[in-house]
Amino acid sequence: MPRHPETVITPNRLLSDARQRLASPKRADQRMSRSELADAVNTALDRLYPGRALTAHYVDFRWIGKLERGEHRWPSDERRAALRDVLDTGTDGGLGLYSPRRTGGAPAHTLDGRTGHVPTAVLVPVSGTLTGRYVGLEQAIVDAADECSKHANDAGTWKVPDGEIDQLREDVGSVALSFNALTPAEAVKETLRIRSAAVHSLPRTRRPSQQNDLYLTLGQTVSLLASASIDLGLWATARQYAQAAEQYGDIIGHAGVRAYALGMKATIAYWTGRAPEAVRYASMAAELAPVGVAQTRAFSILARAWSHRGAADEVGHALLAAEDVRSSEGFDELHDLIGGEFGYSVPQQARSASTAWLQIGQMEAATAAATRAVEAVAASSSEAWSTVEAEARVDLATCQLLAGDVGAARDTLTSLWSMPRSWRRVGLLRRVQRLHDMLTAARWRPVLAAREVAEEAAVFTANMGATVEPPLS
Repeated sequence: MPRHPETVITPNRLLSDARQRLASPKRADQRMSRSELADAVNTALDRLYPGRALTAHYVDFRWIGKLERGEHRWPSDERRAALRDVLDTGTDGGLGLYSPRRTGGAPAHTLDGRTGHVPTAVLVPVSGTLTGRYVGLEQAIVDAADECSKHANDAGTWKVPDGEIDQLREDVGSVALSFNALTPAEAVKETLRIRSAAVHSLPRTRRPSQQNDLYLTLGQTVSLLASASIDLGLWATARQYAQAAEQYGDIIGHAGVRAYALGMKATIAYWTGRAPEAVRYASMAAELAPVGVAQTRAFSILARAWSHRGAADEVGHALLAAEDVRSSEGFDELHDLIGGEFGYSVPQQARSASTAWLQIGQMEAATAAATRAVEAVAASSSEAWSTVEAEARVDLATCQLLAGDVGAARDTLTSLWSMPRSWRRVGLLRRVQRLHDMLTAARWRPVLAAREVAEEAAVFTANMGATVEPPLS
């Protein structure tokens, strides 16, 4: 039978109109919601079939929606009876429901009363009003609005209290600022606590801004854990944390987190004998780092990486670049705003330069940089123990020893020997071990002062192998 051009009243429209008629007087401007209709049907089921277990026949708003859209064409006898009761109609046809066993489709009532058959498709062309309009389009828009509202309300309930996230950010910032005043064990314990809390909070929110903040916190915590792992000589572990930090930074598009992580990866690489890899990571960090402290740190690490390849010119260029960007004002959240372990102080920069120059045998430049680092720490730090100062002192003493002045080297190191074992990070231990190896050479064996310093160095690095992983191949 040919389709009629007029608007067809579909099962969707019958049920929707019925819900409109059933709106309560208090809600005359609204139709009966699908949830309300579902509740009414379930109540009718209990009333019509007392004593029966009807759980399997209960419906919800999703089922009502499918019924209106024609996805359910012939519900169970019990559900149809409940629908007829609620919607006050004596026949299934009054509900717009027709048994699929019937042939020829369901009767369709046109505006002028003629009866035809509704084809399987719900959308039928409409003529006489707006070109291209279809039966069911208005209802589809209404349905979509209903679903969008529910989805938005549902998503809105998935949030974490802002104060909770703010506290996590304050906590990780506090650890970063006090990192050099904490032993590695203390830093790791507190950082793991913050990370665990952030991981727990992440699935509890669907708000993009909160997810961004939590991923940033996770990036910061694993960055600190990478640094602490380096301090403990746990190279493989440090590399895993650094990789995680880079991935978190990539997730939220945070250049500062990624640059810090790449710097960590470069540091791990040159400490474990993979100089070409160190140069590659450090170059990536320098290219990606935001203006300010982040670039200073990246170029300083790049100089260290090049030093392990014996590239004196490249070391000089990288250190000069680090000096040039030092005065640039930056706004990166990690390097500039939080600082601490994420920052890169003047003493750190000078200490790093002394180590790079020493690595390529530039004694004069190394001595000057190490002296600047020691003096800068003395002028700016009130910490009981400074790893930066200790490492700079060992670099300076090494330069003095290479210059033949063992007495000066002994004096430079005097304050170092009383440092508690819990503060002795691997970078410092490696430097002292190198100094010890120099002092045990044939040249210095007859010299009493050299033997005394060698003995102190041996005691200082005792049990080093028990806490430090061997270099990776």
